[in-house]
Amino acid sequence: MIESVAASLLVAAVVGACVALRRWVRRGDPLVVTGEVLIPKAWELALPADDALPQHVPSDKRTYVPLYWLLRQQGAADFKRTTAKLLVENRSEQPLTITSIKVHRQQVGDPYNAVWVRYPPAGAAGAIVLDFLLDDDYPEAWSATYEHSIEHLVRTGGRPYFDDHVITLGPGESQSLLITGRAESVRCSWWLQIEVVQAGERRVVDVVPEGGGFLTSGTPDGGFKRQLEWSWYEGANANFVTPPWPT
Repeated sequence: MIESVAASLLVAAVVGACVALRRWVRRGDPLVVTGEVLIPKAWELALPADDALPQHVPSDKRTYVPLYWLLRQQGAADFKRTTAKLLVENRSEQPLTITSIKVHRQQVGDPYNAVWVRYPPAGAAGAIVLDFLLDDDYPEAWSATYEHSIEHLVRTGGRPYFDDHVITLGPGESQSLLITGRAESVRCSWWLQIEVVQAGERRVVDVVPEGGGFLTSGTPDGGFKRQLEWSWYEGANANFVTPPWPT
């Protein structure tokens, strides 16, 4: 059916990611889309200002998922990529075809450059994704795969995925999609638009995460003013520290 999508039960294990306890649902008739942000165990965020870095991190916010959301609530953006898993379901008695998935960008600007923060890795693996380059004015979906680690994303195929593929869902059928949006030199919030054809009728379904669009920031000109990592390996003494090697 769709070669470049990870099986839903394998996504977290393959990426080494945790599904955040944040979900959104875009309900259409008959298309139902459920989405979850995937947080890798080793993540990187870009902060808009020094004062966005918390002076104290509560004890229940010190592991990689709650610390990620704590910094996102302070205005941080995913650095260079955001990954989400979608489940699209046809809740009707007629076949339904998805002919395109596109990214809608808004609030495009320069990347954040104040502070770069990472949660350092304890190991990660690869996965197959649908990849969007957010630097493009009209980002297209490409088949892609992670090679060796989540830092090495490689596109596959010579053309955008939907140039020669569609996703057809029979009555009651569902399909998992793994979506990655990457930014190299811009910062933008974004959401997805899924084009659907059913019974000869074409329409576009907007899929917007709970609380607003995704937020992804690329590499700033001149680099970051500060670079920090969360020293989870120091146990109860964990804090934001200078990484032991340059990045």
